[in-house]
Amino acid sequence: TALARLVGRPIRMSVPRVRMGTAATGETPLAADDAWIFFEVQGAMGGALVLRLPCSARQFLVEELVGADAGTSHAESALREVGNILASHALSAVADLVGVRVLPSLPSLVFDATGPALAAWRSRAAGRVCIETHLVDDAGLPHVELVWIPSEVPGEAARGPF
Repeated sequence: TALARLVGRPIRMSVPRVRMGTAATGETPLAADDAWIFFEVQGAMGGALVLRLPCSARQFLVEELVGADAGTSHAESALREVGNILASHALSAVADLVGVRVLPSLPSLVFDATGPALAAWRSRAAGRVCIETHLVDDAGLPHVELVWIPSEVPGEAARGPF
């Protein structure tokens, strides 16, 4: 609903799936121009949350929110804010369902799919339960992938930044 309000059209969320480890983003091939927004999750159900925006999704969101001629800093700010909104809504929904509090960190926006942030996320996800969903409109955009890696034990402190 939050993303639908931002882009002014209906957005569907796929049924969340539980997957193991780095297979969580296995449906869409990774590309060097993907954008990744990472969050540490603090609280009773800590862990990490990552949003993956393939290039087409990133371009779509930037054009919808700040226009095609937006400068890099405006585009990055818009993407971080979209990440904040989506992370907050997703985590709040889960927290409300189970009656606990959670708090996402400030977003970390990364564009390098071969860099240390993605390597750290893959290492963190390896062998762990990951909960994934996709957000798309009727045309298949923006196709945002959202993956949550819950802590192994409720309340476990995050195991390092992305």
